[in-house]
Amino acid sequence: MTSGYVHILHTSDIHLDDRLGAKGEESFAQRGLMNVVDKSLELDVDLFLIAGDLFDHNRVKSACLEFASRQLARVQCPVVMITGNHDCMTDYSVYNRYDPREAGSHINFITEEEGGIVEFSDLDLKVWGKGIVDHHPENKPLESVPEKDHDGWYIGMTHGYYVERGAGMYSSLITPDEIAGSTFDYLALGHVHVFSKIHHGATQAAYPGSPSLDQGIREMTAAHVEFSPDRGVRINRIVMEDTGPSDDVTALEAHFTPGF
Repeated sequence: MTSGYVHILHTSDIHLDDRLGAKGEESFAQRGLMNVVDKSLELDVDLFLIAGDLFDHNRVKSACLEFASRQLARVQCPVVMITGNHDCMTDYSVYNRYDPREAGSHINFITEEEGGIVEFSDLDLKVWGKGIVDHHPENKPLESVPEKDHDGWYIGMTHGYYVERGAGMYSSLITPDEIAGSTFDYLALGHVHVFSKIHHGATQAAYPGSPSLDQGIREMTAAHVEFSPDRGVRINRIVMEDTGPSDDVTALEAHFTPGF
């Protein structure tokens, strides 16, 4: 491995919606996005990943979209994002009327149904991502993953439900064999709202949890992932404090955790 040190912040399942939020009284989802963006600035990360469900549904109104763009514009490093099951790339998708790339040239939005790759030559790193078009049992988030074809770091991003065995009734399943065969150094997952780490084969993976306290969680979490030539991949659980109301002036309209 010839790649140098890189560190990233991985989040998902923010679930922005149209809940009313007057000035200084933002919803949990609004504050969650602001807090995780603040954390990316505090840590001065090289890359910021959003692994699906930025929005809670595809009907969100313009005020919510404008809020998302303002927050994405604050990020000072490249952003890579995919869709989840709540904001899937369907015919009625929110992304048919909203392009997050308008927030800045640093936003990379992977929309290809079969998945797509974004390359960062300055980091000696590639990101393959595949969002959800249709969330159903036949959807395979890790189907047809391209093999690693360079000496640098290789990161995967997808949104789905990890199972060790069985659970055939669930949609968008991810299996241990698929993770082990992926050739990723790190797999950034979305869909499960509780932080958890997974390790199969040579691939480390994690669900970062959610930064939004209204998602049935007690702590706002994210994954800070370090890539080191000497130590490999290290996944750190980040707990964010709720900083409370901000000065944003726009109101919205009406398992298992193996160690490193």
